[in-house]
Amino acid sequence: MALQRAKLAINGGSLAVTIEYQVRWPRITDEEIGAIESYLRERGLSDYGVLEEFEKAFADYHGVSYALATNNGTSALHCALFAVGVGPGDEVIVPTYTWLASATPAVACGAVPVFCDIDPHTLTMYPEDVARRITPRTKAIMAVHLWGHPVDMDDILELARPRGIAVIEDCSHAHGSTYKGKLVGTIGDVGCFSLQASKAMVAGEGGVLITNEEGCWERAVCLYDHARIGTLSDEVLSSYRGTGLGFKYRMHQLAAVLGKVQLAHLDEVITSRMENLNYLSEGLRDVPGIEPPYTAPEVTRGGWYGYVCQYKPEEIEGPRRERYVEILQAEGVQIHPQRYPLLHRQPFFIEREACGLGYPYRGFPGERPVRGPVPELPQAEAVHPYLVSLPTFVEPCKPLLDQYIAAFAKVAEALIRH
Repeated sequence: MALQRAKLAINGGSLAVTIEYQVRWPRITDEEIGAIESYLRERGLSDYGVLEEFEKAFADYHGVSYALATNNGTSALHCALFAVGVGPGDEVIVPTYTWLASATPAVACGAVPVFCDIDPHTLTMYPEDVARRITPRTKAIMAVHLWGHPVDMDDILELARPRGIAVIEDCSHAHGSTYKGKLVGTIGDVGCFSLQASKAMVAGEGGVLITNEEGCWERAVCLYDHARIGTLSDEVLSSYRGTGLGFKYRMHQLAAVLGKVQLAHLDEVITSRMENLNYLSEGLRDVPGIEPPYTAPEVTRGGWYGYVCQYKPEEIEGPRRERYVEILQAEGVQIHPQRYPLLHRQPFFIEREACGLGYPYRGFPGERPVRGPVPELPQAEAVHPYLVSLPTFVEPCKPLLDQYIAAFAKVAEALIRH
């Protein structure tokens, strides 16, 4: 009997996926281990020059003038918002569908995140709704290249530039992705990256801010670490050399050592992921019930952080998403409902005192203050309940991918016949 007509595994049938897949990420090789050992033996832990070496390498890769190596991606975003002048009373437009760190640094600056809708195909911020959210208080737009797919940057810049609104690119999912031939992070005013252990290149924990604007970089340094402030050309800023602003967002030296090695192999990782995931997308394209990630013709996904598909129950008379996931998991597929909530519905953001001006954590935790109105974001609300995640396959594994494709086809056929 053909596989697509076989009995579902959840009902006692044979598994569709029999090849074991162990997610081995991050990829740490003898090269990284040797670099760490060499640094410790030759330079100890008192030599911070490795941070500047890594920053130069990262800036050179992106073709920009300045880079700042931070202790994580959230810190990089905080520095970026501060660098472009976001402060109390300002608004920052952020897509509702993203990781919380795209929005919380605005709160840390005393500003208010204003959530916008998403494009139902790319899952990134929807420029038409961004336009509706702009007010005289809008200071910045947080362009999040979610799951590695770049935002429509031309439309965002067209909205921002005439109004003097800064554009910050959150590239934490999108190392090496391109928009119309340009690397993400180099298109807006500031680009920020996470190097957390699940990303396409890692430092254990870490982040990087990049920019071509000296003024932005110097202001970012003031929030980043007082130790560098004395080197700044701006006399007013350099006068804060004794204290900075009280934060210390500097990357650890060993993270910079890891980052240097990882950066040298980033293009290899991108090539491998693109080959695997484009192959998987092509195989799933004609399978009813599942829509693979859409990639616009003018972009590349680069590091492909996350492979998020849309479940289409109407195509197969399918059950609720959670049951569909259970059926595929029984076949051996590593699939889960995607994990990001819609931020505009999270208590931290809809309780006005929780993100009140100047006192971002007043009333949190503790007695819950008065709730504010929840914005209407119909496209995000419509697509979010149907999003599912598959592994980000890194190593060459076409036989396994073929089994994944067959598993989806088997489930679709069984549900349609049922």
